[in-house]
Amino acid sequence: MHSVTRRTFLKTVTAAAAGGVLTPGLMADETTDAVSGAANNLRPDLWIIKGSDPARMLETAIARAGGWSALLRPGMRVTLKPNAAWASKPEEGGNTHPALTEAFTRGALAAGAAQVVVCENTCSPSEQAFEMSGIGPAVTKAGGRIYSPKQDSHFRRVSIPKGKALTEAEVTVDALDCDCLVNMPVAKHHGSATLTICMKNWMGSVRDRGQWHRTNLHQCIADFSTFIRPTLNIVDATRIMTTNGPRGPGKLLYPNLLIVGRDPVACDAYAATLFGLEPFTVPYIRIAHEMGVGQGDLSKVNLVTVEI
Repeated sequence: MHSVTRRTFLKTVTAAAAGGVLTPGLMADETTDAVSGAANNLRPDLWIIKGSDPARMLETAIARAGGWSALLRPGMRVTLKPNAAWASKPEEGGNTHPALTEAFTRGALAAGAAQVVVCENTCSPSEQAFEMSGIGPAVTKAGGRIYSPKQDSHFRRVSIPKGKALTEAEVTVDALDCDCLVNMPVAKHHGSATLTICMKNWMGSVRDRGQWHRTNLHQCIADFSTFIRPTLNIVDATRIMTTNGPRGPGKLLYPNLLIVGRDPVACDAYAATLFGLEPFTVPYIRIAHEMGVGQGDLSKVNLVTVEI
């Protein structure tokens, strides 16, 4: 079976100034539709996992998405991108739940990953953010590596061929050069972007997040999503912050869900409904849908709900 690594894939994306959106998919022998992300084998677009144990929910999500063997192969370098930006406690909902990061890191290494790296350009001082969130100890305990990029060598400037407001960015090399990139945001309110979920989570992988705010935030979020294509998105909606985001503390709701899929627009669209919002009222979801990043019309998304 021919395998295309993420490094090869991203070199292709960077070099291509035209053509359809490319998606690595979960399995090398699957092809995907550029808009919906739906695989030719008719696997559902989104899995909604409901439960009370984040680690069990994560394992169920991976199993539903084809298992670890579909996600990665032995020897692959894996990068996990949670939201670990804030010096806040897990119960406050400002960051991804640490139990999810620990379960993923442990599972990926057990499946043969050569390494699991978490790289986050934090908003709070990194040592405080990693410690208070619990993500630093969780990743380390499971055998992974976590750090905040500080040096020039931690970033590489890339072009965004399909970008309108954002045409280039300095991106962490661990997001660019890994074989398997998994996006694991927390779903929460955001004062400037309305919500932060899958697509906005990539601001923690760029050097100058302020550029997005200074330019056209919603367009920049969609623009970057035409370039970065994670192997899988796992949205932490175990608890969601509905006010005072992105840091909080704010009002919390407890959907007790994971939203899992390859299509970040579909993931964000479904997550928006948990906040009582129509997906296209969030500008970057609508823009990304219109740019062909993914499917924001939930009537065209296959949903499978699993309760554990």
